[in-house]
Amino acid sequence: MQNNNILIIGGGASGLMCALTACKNGKSVTILEGAFKVGKKILASGNGRCNLTNKNITKACYNNFPVQLNKFNNTQTIKLFESLGLETYFDDEGRCYPVSNHSSSVLEVLINALKNHNCNIITNCMVKNITKQNDVFSVESSQGVFNANKVVVATGGNTMVNILKGFNISFKKFMPSLCGLKTSENTKLVAGIRQNALVTLSTPNFNYSEEGEIIFREDGVSGICIFNLSSKLNWFGLAKATLSLNLLPNKTIEQILAMLESRKQKLSTLNAINFFDGLFINNLGQEILNRAKISLQTPVSKLTDKNLITLAKTIMALKFNVVGMLANNQVHHGGVQLSELTNNLECKKISGLYVCGEVVNVDGVCGGYNLQWAWSSGHAVGESL
Repeated sequence: MQNNNILIIGGGASGLMCALTACKNGKSVTILEGAFKVGKKILASGNGRCNLTNKNITKACYNNFPVQLNKFNNTQTIKLFESLGLETYFDDEGRCYPVSNHSSSVLEVLINALKNHNCNIITNCMVKNITKQNDVFSVESSQGVFNANKVVVATGGNTMVNILKGFNISFKKFMPSLCGLKTSENTKLVAGIRQNALVTLSTPNFNYSEEGEIIFREDGVSGICIFNLSSKLNWFGLAKATLSLNLLPNKTIEQILAMLESRKQKLSTLNAINFFDGLFINNLGQEILNRAKISLQTPVSKLTDKNLITLAKTIMALKFNVVGMLANNQVHHGGVQLSELTNNLECKKISGLYVCGEVVNVDGVCGGYNLQWAWSSGHAVGESL
């Protein structure tokens, strides 16, 4: 059995920031991490480049916008990382990356700083249960029992459900978010194809559109704009939903029709299977033809005006029925309700027990917003400790 002042469960972004902040304030901190190394999600973020924050932090980017995002904001985050030796830059969309364009640079400066402050990091340590008696927490783990005066839960979403239930802490059910959307339609023909599109998500309660690159998968669609739409589904309530993909968002229906009529004249010797070659990837062209119920072997010269109108409408609204989330989520929606927490993210019912990061019911769209919440919430808890 080990006795500790402060235990942080989880060595992700929020846990590492919490530990660093507490250590800088002279506290003795131990991190318990279930994986073989800390910061695995940091390494994976931003396609391996680590989009660590965004210049444009607004309420619209989150399901909830707690005070911690203002108390330790994007500007303060950059200043802190610069003080640790990280050089950064912003892209045209306000996303912040390390100059190295490698997420390992972000993790390295954090670990270096924690080492300088003698933070104790224990990996391959899976936490099984937390109990409290006489103001002392006992944390049962795969590496024995740890006692502590204060405990911070900074794990990823959906990993500490039984412990939260054991303390009778109210939380919203964890759901995959920032992920692809599973569709009822068979998308094997177009799997792997990337295509820019204006995507409109429609439910009985709301419509939302976003333009960007989509990636067709065998069981649905993915891509950044789809990830953001998955967040909207979670924020506003899962419901019957459809996706409508406008594959040529910069053209009007009249312009598309004129283009198709011109292609009919130029490609009159071909069959319909090759009608879209040079405009769309062949398999995507076949998908459009299939949706329009036009045989692939129909001579292009035989395409009627009605056929062309149907094809134009299909290009502007390739529809899919959403039936669930794909298992490629970057974060979880849900978590401990803010009403259960103080402004320092301490559980009101259990003094000395804190939560931060993904365990809290705060999640954002793509673009560095979720990492900013990790930094902000971790810093808030670290200061309180």
